[in-house]
Formats: sequence, C-alpha cells, structure tokens
Amino acid sequence: MFKKSSVNKQLGLFSASSNLMCKRESKQYDDELEWHSQFFRNVTCNIDEEVFRPLYTERTFGAPTKHIRQLVAMNILKEGAGCSDEQMFENCRYNLLWRKALGLLNLEDECPSEASYYLFRGKICEYEQKSERHVNLFEECFKKLTAAQVKAYKVSGRVVRMDSKLISSNIAWYSRYQIIHETLVKSTTEEDVLRVKDQMIREHLIEFLGEDAEKTVYRTDSETMGKRILDLGIVVYSLRQICADTEKMLLRRVFGEQYDVDKDGNVTLRDKAKISATSVQNPNDPDAAYRSKGGKKVKGYSTNITETCDEDGKPNLVTDVQVKPANAADNGFVEKAIGNTREVTGNKVDKLHSDGAYQSPDNRRLAADGENGFEFVANGIQGKPARFDLNRRENGTLEVTDKNTAEVLDATKVKEGKWKIPVTDKNGKKTYRYFDDEAVKRCEVRRQMDSIPWEERKKRNNVEASIFQYCFHTRNNKTRYRGLIKHTLQAIARCAWVNMRRLFLFDVEKALQIA
Repeated sequence: MFKKSSVNKQLGLFSASSNLMCKRESKQYDDELEWHSQFFRNVTCNIDEEVFRPLYTERTFGAPTKHIRQLVAMNILKEGAGCSDEQMFENCRYNLLWRKALGLLNLEDECPSEASYYLFRGKICEYEQKSERHVNLFEECFKKLTAAQVKAYKVSGRVVRMDSKLISSNIAWYSRYQIIHETLVKSTTEEDVLRVKDQMIREHLIEFLGEDAEKTVYRTDSETMGKRILDLGIVVYSLRQICADTEKMLLRRVFGEQYDVDKDGNVTLRDKAKISATSVQNPNDPDAAYRSKGGKKVKGYSTNITETCDEDGKPNLVTDVQVKPANAADNGFVEKAIGNTREVTGNKVDKLHSDGAYQSPDNRRLAADGENGFEFVANGIQGKPARFDLNRRENGTLEVTDKNTAEVLDATKVKEGKWKIPVTDKNGKKTYRYFDDEAVKRCEVRRQMDSIPWEERKKRNNVEASIFQYCFHTRNNKTRYRGLIKHTLQAIARCAWVNMRRLFLFDVEKALQIA
C-alpha cells in the first residue's frame, strides 16, 4: 500500500540525538551549513514520493510502504560514499550524521530494512522492464529533485555542456569459447539433457557441462580450440531445435551471433570480423557491449553527463544522465539531453558545449531548428582534416582548395549534389576526386569550429570534472554492477550526490563571503 511520509519529524524529549551530545558536538550536528543538514534539506526533503506510486497497490489495506524518500536517499548516500551495501546499512543505523541526512533525528527512529531496500530497487528495475515506454522512475525522481534545486538556487540552465565516459561492467573478460560455454551451462537443465535423443550429442553435452572452460582454453592450442568451438556450436544447435522459441533466449542469441547455418543445416563458425560489438560479452551481463576508444578496451557502458555552465556565479548542476551500451555513438545522446535539461530548468537551452564526437547531420538540424534550436559549440569535429577545403559559392558552383599545394580549382558538377576535380595519384596516374553535399557541409562546420574563439571552445573542458567525480569510486573504471538498469541507477544516484556536494560548497563559500 502506498503512503506518503512526512519530512517534519518531531524530536523526542529524551531520544533526540542532539540532546545526548555535549554542547560543541551538538552545535556542529545542528549546523545548517554542514553536509548532513544540507543533504537533508536539498535532497531528502525534495524527493517526490509520488513518482513511485505506480510501484505499489492502491488498496487501503495491507502494510504501508516504508519511507520511500529515505530509500531513495540511501541509494544516493551509498553511491556518494562509494561503499558496499553492508557498509551503507551500518552507517544508516549507527552513524549519526548519516541518520541526520536521512531525517532519522531520534535514536528510536527505525532505518528501512535490507528487505525493504532491495525490494524497492527490484521494483524499480521490474517496472522499467515491463512498462510500455521503459520508464525509469529513479530518473524521473532525479529530474524532479534537480528541478527543485535549480529553482531554489535560481540556476538558468540556458548554457550547458556534456561529455561521455566509458565504464566497465563487473564481469570477467571471456574468450569466445568461454562466452558460448558459460551461456550453455547457465541455460541448460537436467531436463534439457534428457530431451536430447541423439546419443553422441548427449555425450558431448554432458562433457561440455562438466568441464572447466577456463582450464580448457588455457591447455588447448588454437587449431584444436577452433574444432572444439565448432563442436560446441553443433551441440547448442541441437539443443536449440528441441526447445521452444521462447526458451533459451540468451542461448539462441549467442548462437546467432557466433555461428552460421547453411540451407542444409550445417553449422559453421562465423568469422570474428563479422561479429558485432553488441554481441554478448559475458552471459552474466548480456546488456554490456564492447568498444575500443583511445587505446582502451571496454566491455560495459557509456555514460553521458549534461550539466549547466552559466556564467552568473551559480552552481553548475547535472541536469541529465544517460547510460547506453558502450558501442553507442555520442551524438545519440544530444536530443534527449536537451529535452531533459529544458524539462528540469524550465528554460530553453541557448548554447551547448561539446566535443567533436557529438557532431552529426541530425544534431546540426536539431540545433538549427528555429524555435527550439541552440548554438552548437563543439571544440572539434571527428576525423582528420581533409586534404581539400570545399567552399560552395552563392551561384552554386564549388571552389576546391588543395591544402598541400594551395592550388584553387573549380569543381565540375557531375549531378545534383555531386562534383569532381582531376587529380594525380602518387603513381602519376590521372584520375578524379569526387565530393558530395555531406563533404561540403563537413568543411563548412570545420570552418565554423575554427572561427570560434579558444576561450569559448574550452568551456566544455570543465565537464571533465564531473566525469572524474562520477567514476571516482570505481576501480579502474569498473563498477560493482551488472546490467543496463543497475548501471543507470548507479549513475543517477552518483550524479545526485555530485549536485548535492556542489550546493553544499556553494553555500559554504557564500557564508564565508558574508562573514
């Protein structure tokens, strides 16, 4: 049963925590500028419990919900401290500052139990999976929480910046054989073994189920391993045929990613080069994807953070957090980030600072939208600068400048939106170089980027501080979690803590200035 809680706690005559302290400690405990008081005021009190009403029954009987705002605040405190669940519960029960932050002002006030906490998180994950639009209620809560903070501190949010960070899932790096083998082990039951009628296939299946895949990979040469992976695929294919389409979904997915089947039913191993980065990297986290960026290889997710950067002395607050599989392109985050920021701040975004990875034709069109458009300030554009600079004249003709020789040529129009110029390759052979509208547009964008003053372009760089704070408690950029939803909850909670800390430091600095 859903029941809203009150933030106005009545202090006990004998059980109030501050009553049991000496004067000095009591003064610090009650200080409104201390982090625990700030957390209670700016976070706990601003959590909108109505957001989570869909998780609970509307019946008037049954046990009422535990304080939802405390459960949400516990998530934020946990990610803020970077501690384990066990450490979090210990702090919530016995650390007076944590209890003050949660609104547990009396020693007799009960902290939500482990069962309530895990049930609450489970309900959020289940709701997102089953809801038609895959709504994450924790994200909705974050937006309302941030909106309240934006309003209280008069943050405009008309100028924002964004950046992304690759984060690894809490999974082992499996070889190709281990991925398929582990999926088979996780998906196969004793009943499945009995279903297999072919004696040879059944013997192979039992053998695979009983082996240690890691030891097999370590002890087997590459040629033998190739044959063994193929045998494993034949077993999986046979098991797939005797199971319904709705069964063994993960096993079916892995087989479809790793093998090909011809019209005669022969199983062949797919070329590694043809396997997508979205393929299963570890069956313990099927959502994780692979990506290599900047010399680093990641199996996990990409987190995009958008924050305000107004030059009015106000604190910069994170307004949008998105988490996608690691192979997601940065330019796919922009539209939602702009929309969510506008929803949080109540103001139209006038300017966006980003790096070149966010540039795309769709985003340039989004920025050029008259009513909802914004100035797109990117500190670069993806890819190496082209040899030729393209300039479309007012009469529609194309001027081509060779940057290597400084030669200026008039391009010949081949058809609408396509031009060519004669060139000589390194072997002295004469040929043609072709250009299309997209190449012309890229040159225009690059010139626009180059014309932006450096002081303006470097404003994006400060978002790196938020990225650093986001992954501060990770080990080698690896989280404690598995699955897209859990990583999203972690990212949102961490950014909610970052916002709280910024408001705390802002208030402290303001108080010092007054003093």
